[in-house]
Amino acid sequence: MTSADGSDGSVVEEQDFSDFCILLVENEEIMRVSLEDRLRLEGIPVRAASDVAGAHSQLERGDVDMVITDIRLPDGSGADLFNDISRHYPGTPVILMTAFGEVSDAVALVKAGALDYLTKPFDMNSFISKIRRILSRLANANLTAVFLGGDERSFRAGSGVLGKSPSMRRIERLVARLAEADSSVLISGESGVGKEIVANLIHSNSRRASGPFISVNCAALPANLVESELFGHEKGAFTGAVLRRIGRFEQAQGGTIFLDEIAEIPPEIQVTLLRVLQERVVERVGGEKSIPLDVRVIAATQVHLDDAVKDGRFRSDLFWRLNVIRIHIPPLRERRDDILYLSHLFVERQAADMELPVMGLTAEAETRLLSMPFPGNVRELKNIMERAMVLCDGPRISARDLQPMDVGPPSAEDGENRDVLLRESVERAERKAIVDALVRYNWIVNKAASGLGISRKNLWEKMKRYGIEKRS
Repeated sequence: MTSADGSDGSVVEEQDFSDFCILLVENEEIMRVSLEDRLRLEGIPVRAASDVAGAHSQLERGDVDMVITDIRLPDGSGADLFNDISRHYPGTPVILMTAFGEVSDAVALVKAGALDYLTKPFDMNSFISKIRRILSRLANANLTAVFLGGDERSFRAGSGVLGKSPSMRRIERLVARLAEADSSVLISGESGVGKEIVANLIHSNSRRASGPFISVNCAALPANLVESELFGHEKGAFTGAVLRRIGRFEQAQGGTIFLDEIAEIPPEIQVTLLRVLQERVVERVGGEKSIPLDVRVIAATQVHLDDAVKDGRFRSDLFWRLNVIRIHIPPLRERRDDILYLSHLFVERQAADMELPVMGLTAEAETRLLSMPFPGNVRELKNIMERAMVLCDGPRISARDLQPMDVGPPSAEDGENRDVLLRESVERAERKAIVDALVRYNWIVNKAASGLGISRKNLWEKMKRYGIEKRS
């Protein structure tokens, strides 16, 4: 690692910023291209836009770490863009570029929360030094996480604790930027990608870390008791309510409530939930007293809520109330860099937990893991590794020890001609029946459960077990 002198005489370490992304917003083509070229020459990824509309299109991709924008743009202003970023992408550093006569506007925006401003024309070397210092601060931010066995550790955001892929490193840095924010967060991603792990990380590094973290699986709540479970009830509120019950929102006072599978909240409860989020008060079922709430809300979904809003299955006003900060976790098949990293991590932790003398994986096992599709994502990988460790006869897991979650007939590469177990055949048939029912009822879980003759909770548990999720 080398060093370079900053414009203020400080020494700036040369770091690898290849998994960062800067958004440059400048309508003057010569200026925009010059800055783009220099940033890329320095190994700093950059995308560009010439106006506010183009900037919004880039921001919606969810991978922007910093914005550099001119104050004057053809369809608006840098001030408007900064305000939008503050509202929808809080914690994202914004640097303003301004002409000499607009300095007062830039100073006002810095007072409002913009990181800094540059007066045109500026020295390119000073510009690069400033950008490197800012990215270095982002890269060296620290996070705290609770690991297996309650071991609490501090690590550098972006170091790859969640995964070694650029997308997971970026999520770590975003979590670090949210430390001082209290905004609602919506986490999206397929079943098994680790949405609750990210939610817990957000809570552990927020101002609410000393408060409770209450996790609620909305899909697993009994349909007739959702309101009582979330908001509580008074004694005698309905048949069977023999005692007062404190709801999950009240249990989360001073902390965070995590609403997993938020799309499964019934329409009539969505109205009440919206009121709770807007007014920050809750009323127990059968009660008349409004109870003030001090709770941060993190929601998660494996379905496309945008589509649910269009179809009328989810309220648009509730969606926008939850979707203040959006974090999307890609499926494991789209971040292959994480497969071997997580596999070795699971082996290390499970070997200690299960007291097994397994030290790692063979090269053939690693090759096989990289060829698997992992429809159940990280949850499936973890279960495969746990089973492999039990089946392993030597110090390292071999390719023969690995077996996908959705077991099919033995493949030719296995070199064996074993019969398919009856249990495995039944599981495949059950999985197919569930998928067929979900497709038939347009992925409305309540209707699919009724059509299958099982409870909503039972169907949800089976979907989790088989790694079933709606494809886009």
